[in-house]
Amino acid sequence: MEILNSSQMGIADAYAINETGIPSAVLMENAAISVVDEVMAAMPNAVSAAIVTGTGNNGGDGFAVARLLINAGLACDIYLACDETKLKGDALINFNILKNYDAPIFNVEQNDLPSFADYDFVVDALFGTGLARPLEGFYEALVQNINLTANFVVAVDIPSGLSGDTHNVIGECVDADLTVTFARPKLPHVMYPARGFCGDIVVADISIPDFAVDEADCNIFLLDENTLPCTPPREPDSYKGDFGHAVMAGGSEGKSGAVFMASRACARCGAGLTTTAVPEGLIQAAEIVNPEIMSIRLAGDTHFTSAGAEKLSEFMKGKTVLAIGPGIGREEETAEFVKNVVSMTDTPLIIDADGINLIGDMPLDKLSGRCILTPHIGEFARLIGKDKEHIMSERLELAMLFAQQNDIVLVLKSADTIIALPSGEVFVNTTGSPSLSKGGSGDCLTGLIAGFVSQGYDLDESACLGVYTLGRTAEIVSEGVNEKSVLTTDIIENIWKTLNELEENS
Repeated sequence: MEILNSSQMGIADAYAINETGIPSAVLMENAAISVVDEVMAAMPNAVSAAIVTGTGNNGGDGFAVARLLINAGLACDIYLACDETKLKGDALINFNILKNYDAPIFNVEQNDLPSFADYDFVVDALFGTGLARPLEGFYEALVQNINLTANFVVAVDIPSGLSGDTHNVIGECVDADLTVTFARPKLPHVMYPARGFCGDIVVADISIPDFAVDEADCNIFLLDENTLPCTPPREPDSYKGDFGHAVMAGGSEGKSGAVFMASRACARCGAGLTTTAVPEGLIQAAEIVNPEIMSIRLAGDTHFTSAGAEKLSEFMKGKTVLAIGPGIGREEETAEFVKNVVSMTDTPLIIDADGINLIGDMPLDKLSGRCILTPHIGEFARLIGKDKEHIMSERLELAMLFAQQNDIVLVLKSADTIIALPSGEVFVNTTGSPSLSKGGSGDCLTGLIAGFVSQGYDLDESACLGVYTLGRTAEIVSEGVNEKSVLTTDIIENIWKTLNELEENS
């Protein structure tokens, strides 16, 4: 599913109206019906509502919502936060219908802001996705008052005060409990911090056809089961050689668990063969922890040394993929090991954790066309020489630029992980839960991605499948338990549940 900005949504909207002949009033009515359906499902016992409206189509949606709620038997008060004479088009039509209903309409004044405490819910129809600057004065005060006094807030399309063109919060905004947006999600619906003000998000079909959305020429997509490649069940005569051989290199004193978890996630994901490459001092643990997984010892006691690079490079001949980094540490000798391995091998690479830190000063052209990098925000900041605050604010653009310039698939990990492809396409993941905010999640992700590469999926597909599988499995495991108690090993042992879902949708 495409993720649109305000201008792209405008293109799709205009195409639906002007080229297909769908009247704009029909789209507005469909939008209002969607909002009413969702709010009544969320608040089935509600008897009263306040509709706060502005000018433009967002206000028009609000007027239509008010009419439909009145028809449903609710007591609705309409608060007009604009000059009535500025209403036009479909908004004016729906406003006049309300006047013919003799509905209670109140003009909101800055020195007499209403309290919304007596209403079951408030419908926010002040501003739509086109807002480009922070709210000030009267509108800022009104939004603050909604947040202070409303029991439940339903935002029409977008919480007022957010911009449809950015995931950043540009100023005071409505803190909604439910947001009903139309046709496609917008950036603030899927990325933090703006996403945190949207509450539950519903994307409603209002009859804008897919080919109208195609006119918007979008390159940002929501990562969901519909955008993932097919993952069919295995043929009954398949064998381990059909599904590749993944090698997971990592581990150091005190951090050996990272590469062991990555290896197990890789095997659980479906790699035909998995080998864990560890420093010599960790080989005994490697052979005990995961009996299904092979191991290879490399030079070094508590960490890798450059002497082990040639052996690993030779071992990689005929293997499918190398993942390097989980628990690897930051020793100087280990840095030389990683750089030498990268230079001496030509297999697909997944580089994670300290592996990313250790390649920071080497030319990235050695990775072009064959590598997935999986940094979190801090690791990406070190890699490109920017501060974390700047990256958080501009992470979509920076990830896109990095992937295109370096011909590398970038998985930028956060609560809304971004997968940026060299083609310029970007996928935003919204699966997951707070259970992932602990050590081991990134190691699991590395193993998952390696497992998918091993099975024959290309780098783009494997990155998307790995990110989605981790997030969705975390959601499944977190159901009915306290998210604080979920371990990465719990997620690894339940990967099969997400694989079942993916097979069913293939």
